[in-house]
Amino acid sequence: MSKFRLGLIGAGRMGQVHLRAAAESSLVEIAAVADPVAATRLSLAGSGIKTYETAGEMIDSGEVDGVLIATPSKTHVDTVAEIAARGLPILCEKPCGVTAEEARKAAEVAERFKVHLQIGYWRRFVPELKQLRDNIRAGLLGDLYLVSCFQWDETPPAASFRATGGGAFVDMGVHEFDQMRWLTGQEPTNFRVAASKTTFAEAVKVDPDAVHLLCDLSDGSSGLVSLGRRFPLGDACWTQVFGTAGFAESRFFWPPDGEAVFLNALRAQLEDFVQAAEGGAPQGATAPDAVAALAVAEAATEVLSRELNQTDK
Repeated sequence: MSKFRLGLIGAGRMGQVHLRAAAESSLVEIAAVADPVAATRLSLAGSGIKTYETAGEMIDSGEVDGVLIATPSKTHVDTVAEIAARGLPILCEKPCGVTAEEARKAAEVAERFKVHLQIGYWRRFVPELKQLRDNIRAGLLGDLYLVSCFQWDETPPAASFRATGGGAFVDMGVHEFDQMRWLTGQEPTNFRVAASKTTFAEAVKVDPDAVHLLCDLSDGSSGLVSLGRRFPLGDACWTQVFGTAGFAESRFFWPPDGEAVFLNALRAQLEDFVQAAEGGAPQGATAPDAVAALAVAEAATEVLSRELNQTDK
């Protein structure tokens, strides 16, 4: 059986990771790449992957069955619109825009052209988290008291990105917000935030090194999201769930094994997308899921901004 031919738009840092993840798949191959940077295209010479300067050129070649968008977040909506108009199914990297309104526009254009649009929230394809979700939904932990989601990076991105990237709640937290909703089936509301005051925090005032959100969940339990820019052990993500009948902790992305977990989840996500594009039931995040995650991120960022402004006074 021939593999699904995927076209990758954007072969930067995340695009390169997707190339590695797809290389081991028996269902999908990245057959073409569109990237405006000549050096990036040149780096793929000899790989067997055809390269194009624009997405339009790649699609006009007729050599792809669907598209993976891994361009900067601010370009997501326009790129989704361009591809949807061509009638191809789309897997878009998170967060599918930088605001909830942009994610809504992406959802609307996909619906208008009747194409499948899936969003790259890869946590949904980590076996350990899928088992935790099943246990929660089966009531094995009882009624929930608290669901805590942590994402701490080894080192922060460049100051220029931190000053313009929307802050940790948008840049990082959308993963945690989607994960919390997916694990519990509950909606977060009533946001309270705190920013840790560290020796590094003054470097980028709009993006403190560590921020934390406490919220209510719709069944009466609580949610906690903790995001950090500096974690000496390395990049890490984990979750803890406290219930009336039990406790669970999952260090699903933890040094030194995080990369393997990440690649396996991305590969499973690509294969789920292919099955959905061919008429199967998708397991991945939808455009409305992307809207919901960004809406929480926006609300949290607004509360944080008020807190930071009060601190400055």
